[in-house]
Amino acid sequence: MRSKITYTFLFILAIAFNLNAQDGQPYRKWKVKHRLSVAPVKSFYKNHPKHTSGTKAQIGFCASYKSEILLGRKTNILIGLDYFNQGLKFKGYYKADTYTYIFDESYAYLHEVRIQEVQVPLMLKICFNSEKEHFYTPYFLGGIGARYIFGSYSVISNDTTGLTVYDAKDNVDFENQRLQKGLNAFYQGGLGLQYNFRDSGRAVFFEFTYRYSISRLHYDGNNHTNNLNIRDSHIVFALGMRL
Repeated sequence: MRSKITYTFLFILAIAFNLNAQDGQPYRKWKVKHRLSVAPVKSFYKNHPKHTSGTKAQIGFCASYKSEILLGRKTNILIGLDYFNQGLKFKGYYKADTYTYIFDESYAYLHEVRIQEVQVPLMLKICFNSEKEHFYTPYFLGGIGARYIFGSYSVISNDTTGLTVYDAKDNVDFENQRLQKGLNAFYQGGLGLQYNFRDSGRAVFFEFTYRYSISRLHYDGNNHTNNLNIRDSHIVFALGMRL
């Protein structure tokens, strides 16, 4: 999977360079720019207070491609594809047939979960000055997006003995499904700052966006050994370039 993603981004990068080299009008209306970025991700999770404790986010990251469509001097549209790898860990129960459990709030099992998903953001970018006339441009981002979970993995271990009872793929999707399993939507908003290469229309940028999922995640552990709905949101700190 990682190799396929790498080849895809290299292919997109080659196309982007070719398209920009063919056009000498970098700021004309409806021109499409190409943005590539990588980002650490700070996630926030709110878990079931009666069935879990100590919920913490694990380190996450994002790789992104976006097309930036120029509409006017200060307003553009962004649409793209983001790959996310993130996760969480918490203490909870494990209701397997061969394991005894009591709902005594002891939370004897540690769950460590990784989630892979793709997101399709659609955003309006509003600049605070003209990119063509300034070297530095601060801007606002806001919009919606779709997210699709295509893989998840969990490790479940006894917190007392340290023995692993499950270490394999599991089933993380959404409490409320849309159209198909693993598909839902989110809201987003953020701020950014870019340095403009005014003669070419290229830029280097840093931005952060806050993304809030419309539906909670649903985690059922190993073959329905758990049944948890988890609220999630995250902040993406992106560093990238516009070609």
